[in-house]
Amino acid sequence: MILWVLPDAGDKSRERMEAFVARFKKENPSINISIRIFTRNILWRRMFTIKHPTYEEEIPDIIQIPHYWTALLVREGVAANLSELDPGLSLTNCLLPLKNACYQPGTKDIYSYPWWFDVSALHYRTDHLKLVSSNPEKDLSTWNGLLRVCAALQNTFRDVPGYYPMQNSDWRGSLSMRLALPCIWGKGVDLLSADYKNTFVGTKAFKEGLRAYINLAIHEYMPILRERGSLGTMASGKASLILSRKQGSFNAPRGIQIRTLPVPSTGQNSQAYLSGMNLFINTLSQEKKNALKFIKFCARADNQIEYAAKIDAFPAFEDAFEHFVFSSSRRLETYSNILASARTLPNITVTGSVMEILKRVLAVCAAQIVAGKFSQQFLDKELDTAAREIEYLLSIYEG
Repeated sequence: MILWVLPDAGDKSRERMEAFVARFKKENPSINISIRIFTRNILWRRMFTIKHPTYEEEIPDIIQIPHYWTALLVREGVAANLSELDPGLSLTNCLLPLKNACYQPGTKDIYSYPWWFDVSALHYRTDHLKLVSSNPEKDLSTWNGLLRVCAALQNTFRDVPGYYPMQNSDWRGSLSMRLALPCIWGKGVDLLSADYKNTFVGTKAFKEGLRAYINLAIHEYMPILRERGSLGTMASGKASLILSRKQGSFNAPRGIQIRTLPVPSTGQNSQAYLSGMNLFINTLSQEKKNALKFIKFCARADNQIEYAAKIDAFPAFEDAFEHFVFSSSRRLETYSNILASARTLPNITVTGSVMEILKRVLAVCAAQIVAGKFSQQFLDKELDTAAREIEYLLSIYEG
């Protein structure tokens, strides 16, 4: 059986995934699993080839995906109907924000199953912030406040080689659309209209929200497009804050105290992006029965807790989630408000493509920033073009 997964734990992904699979093999010694790890970019491209593989291509049995890819993969005929494989399969115990991303839209047929989720937050080094703020929680509650803190940190650590106030959580040094979403939502605007027939990508509010995030790179508060080894980290003392969807505050190196706050608001209220990771079974799999065993194994409370802890994420099912969160008063206090404000992307056919289009916009913006050529006019033009592409996709698939 072949399992395709994303690098959930960075450079430790294979080690931790193999340890998790070993737990499954111990209970199911007759089932062999081979692991393949792909970046999100590669996995997105592979999704469009696994339906008609060439004779030399391997056929995966189980594939990990972001929650909002489900509808597209159902439409493409790639995802097997789990409800047909097991009519008793249920999402009753699944956390509410994750449920809709498991069904074929408009039905109660389950096509992907929740594994874990993460949520965006701001983490900071308490020793660094003490140097520039008497009240970090207040100063970091708004985006403008965050930028002022970054400016003060930049000045304070100006003699530290390679220092940037904000650590880039993307290992390639890219700008992240998933981290930009809370800035956009904070402006009171979304990617798509409620009826999924129009996009707000070309609107003034959307452009302002995305620009707020990009300002971290424009003002050189966060490094972009640099080799992984040259990106400073909070642990090394070459960064003081990080915007991340992982629980970076709970596994800090000894001697470094990290605090976690909601993402600073660009408008009236703070918003967080909640992203689920699901598993689905390939329609071409010859191991569907064993693949379903593995999915159920991943959903079991003890395994949910085990794996979520290893990758600094959250369990996707209520019993495991409650145990995980309530086992730490600090974790409960930290994430209660953040989770209450969290939003997800919709599970509709075009969402994955919309995010790819916007990721491309951020990629060209990053290149422009590094070259010293970025302008608001350039961003506006790119987003207007993206809006037209998205409107076209909506007219075909959702209109």
